[in-house]
Amino acid sequence: MSNLNLKNLKYERNEVKILLLVSCLFFVISLGAWLISMPGARYKFYFESADTGKLSVEHRNLPLKSYPENVLRYVDELVAGPRTERFKGLFSAETHIISRFVHDGVLYVNLSSDVLDRAGSCSEIKTGIELFKRNVMSNFGKINSVEMYIDNRSIYTSGDEDF
Repeated sequence: MSNLNLKNLKYERNEVKILLLVSCLFFVISLGAWLISMPGARYKFYFESADTGKLSVEHRNLPLKSYPENVLRYVDELVAGPRTERFKGLFSAETHIISRFVHDGVLYVNLSSDVLDRAGSCSEIKTGIELFKRNVMSNFGKINSVEMYIDNRSIYTSGDEDF
């Protein structure tokens, strides 16, 4: 009888070892699959709240890209506006990017004249431009300044100029 108990104990130990091995194998496969399909880099997007008018943050994962492609992809997402309907877009929904590029740490962005339209729920133009610059500067340390244009005309945000 004791010989039978010893055999059962051996089988139980082998079963436990097999279960641990299979569990470890599943963990390694799951970790590998997660690493392969990583969601990308996480960025902050600052928008005005439609309810309170205060600054609000939206987090998004964007595909991993090298510099400066990651900046350009971020700018595309930023101009497209918030994903949350409780936030105001920086510019009107019809606004699109004519051109954008990075040179020597300066981001140059040329927006369409639709930015001047105040259609839909969007920030004031001056606030939208300031938030645009804040978004880029806070997410990308390699960007030293942002130069913005509307239909190839430079935007000056200092002073009391009208847009």
